[in-house]
Amino acid sequence: MEIRNDSITFGSSEGSGPRSSFRDVTFTTAPRQASAVLTGFSVSFSPSDGDHHLGNLDIRLSTTITGTTVRVNVTFGLRDWSGTWDDKYEGRIFFSIIAE
Repeated sequence: MEIRNDSITFGSSEGSGPRSSFRDVTFTTAPRQASAVLTGFSVSFSPSDGDHHLGNLDIRLSTTITGTTVRVNVTFGLRDWSGTWDDKYEGRIFFSIIAE
């Protein structure tokens, strides 16, 4: 079993919903299975976008394995109490990958 810690940063953006990105992490041997576990986050509405109150935080992690590489797919969304995705937000998502 190997455990790796990593993170992914989402820059300030305004959109129509949660955004997705990925991080590739290489292991010394090809894992048979791997899982990503959320270990923390630092998220906020972009400073220039006014004052907001947290309404919904959406963070989802999934993995795929190709050889010795585990791809961690991260979906991240943040919106205020208005219920719409009209605000600029940003954040850093921290995770661990457990592979064997």
